[in-house]
Amino acid sequence: MYLAIFILIIVILILATEINVNIKSANDTIKIDAKVGLIRFVIPHHKLIAKALENEQFKSKHEQRDDFKKLFSNRHYLNRLFKHSSLSMFYLARFTKEELYLNPIQNGAYLIVSNQIKAYLNNHFKLVDYSNIRLIYDKNYENIDYYLCVKSDFISLLTAILKRK
Repeated sequence: MYLAIFILIIVILILATEINVNIKSANDTIKIDAKVGLIRFVIPHHKLIAKALENEQFKSKHEQRDDFKKLFSNRHYLNRLFKHSSLSMFYLARFTKEELYLNPIQNGAYLIVSNQIKAYLNNHFKLVDYSNIRLIYDKNYENIDYYLCVKSDFISLLTAILKRK
């Protein structure tokens, strides 16, 4: 009986392990890192993208078109994963450091795009920390173009994977 209780507690701890994924873009380079529990690691997305592009060069145009259609038809998996995750930080840099009224066309375009992104994030994530959505110039993020931090746990990932329509 003690063994069963011990195993139940271990399973609960494993399923409740937090997963953080950070996506940061600085000077047109993207860095993706993740933290699972206490272990932090960098995801080698450049190698994965290079390998995928190399594989695509050997395919015909028809196969590439079918892969592109399949990518957009299977995006419901990503949307389900978003529904079971929370957005803890979103930052989008402004192009100019000056006030809105000094450069109205660029800053107006920035506000339109940033509010569209904010609306998309509000509609697709389970929980959004509104205090950490910054759409203004911030000195702490001087050279960063955008920064996105997503939190989830193993039970939410399993629910998103196993859930069917």
